Amino acid sequence: MPDENTELAQKSHWERWTGEDGPFYRACAVLPFDSVKEPTDETATEQPAIQFTTGITRLLLRHLPTYLGVTMVLYFGINFTRAIVTGELNFALPEATLRGGVVLIGGIGVGFVWAYLVYRLLASVIRGSGMHRSMMFFATAGPLIAGTAYAVYHALTTTGSNGDPAMTVQAGYFLFILIAGHLIYDGLALKTENLFMRLKDTSIVSRPAYDDFYSELTSTLGDTLTVGTISIPRSVAFALAVALGPLLLPVIVSPWAGWGEIAYLVYAIMTLFVIAMLYDVFLLVYKFTELLQRDILTYQPFHPDDHGGFRDFGRFATRINVILAVAGSYVAYRFYAEGLLNLPEGGIEPTLLGLTWVVLYIAPIAAYAALAVFWLYHSFWRLHEKMEEGRQRRIEELQRQSESDDQQPQRDFSDLEVAAPAWESLRDAPTWPIKRQGLFGILMMDAVPVVITFV
Repeated sequence: MPDENTELAQKSHWERWTGEDGPFYRACAVLPFDSVKEPTDETATEQPAIQFTTGITRLLLRHLPTYLGVTMVLYFGINFTRAIVTGELNFALPEATLRGGVVLIGGIGVGFVWAYLVYRLLASVIRGSGMHRSMMFFATAGPLIAGTAYAVYHALTTTGSNGDPAMTVQAGYFLFILIAGHLIYDGLALKTENLFMRLKDTSIVSRPAYDDFYSELTSTLGDTLTVGTISIPRSVAFALAVALGPLLLPVIVSPWAGWGEIAYLVYAIMTLFVIAMLYDVFLLVYKFTELLQRDILTYQPFHPDDHGGFRDFGRFATRINVILAVAGSYVAYRFYAEGLLNLPEGGIEPTLLGLTWVVLYIAPIAAYAALAVFWLYHSFWRLHEKMEEGRQRRIEELQRQSESDDQQPQRDFSDLEVAAPAWESLRDAPTWPIKRQGLFGILMMDAVPVVITFV
């Protein structure tokens, strides 16, 4: 019977270190039902020393539903109000009367009381179940999906290239953040941190080589930059250095237009957060490719996960690929919802206007295609090569051992049937970190954003 250490070595570590479970859309916290800090009580497992992201970026990522909800209310609320005031949208308001004012105030008061009573009744039931997280995710995703669909419909039905994008065009951007943010927090933060921390207890890594790599990892991911008495995450410093100037330029050079600038600033802060997350994701991906380059991982042909012990790496690579596909879907959506309407009247010509259009709408698709190919090679294919190399090395070891045994005097057996050499059983050992059908699905998913853009 396997001992405790053996069972620990065979266990999958692609799970949240907080002890919580459920689908990815239940990963992020929702105030006021969840604690501001990540759970570290007796129900949670040991908190990893490694952190994918730290400081303000991690706080916003954990509370993405709340942060995104506030941003959307401010952004869309201001823009719709401005459209009504300027006459772009016709919205007939009822005539203001004393009776109407009293009814309105009373209705608002009753509404607040009703909402508070519902909260008190449901809080004890859904707290800890994760139901409130699912409700928040789909309640946010539903309107965003509707706004995204309308923006595409508006772009496809508008004749000519002089039309303006729909007012809901940014719904696709916020939908991308909602889905990708939950995927990142669930996989790259809670699960990947647990995976890298627990790898040292498995049989697929060589120690102390992995201990050295893990020490480098903890000092690199989530690193902070200190300026005087102020300490900020390097991802935030990167976002401020790269994008703060370009984002503030329209506000600086344009005349003050009231609430419009406030809505834009809210949008710009969200964009800075996205860029900071991209920095952290890039750094994690870089360290993962470095792990594959070093002589640290050890292939185990008969590992219980049926993937040579590399199944959790396949899951990590799949999660990165899904996030990449979500980003590709957004740039394809942006091409249809904005690019078609902003296409120059004379078509794409070698002018500054034509070059700008290509950079804004074609270059992101090309960048996505390049990143997808890069990741397919440096994750799934590199893992496949690592597994194939490990299998071949093990076969050669058993062949040498078999040749050595053949030189010994043979025993007499009454049974004339001789078993096949031990290395023969390794010919069918797995050499991919995921199932072949899953790999085909990933290839199809990666191709969709590119194909639909140029159809």
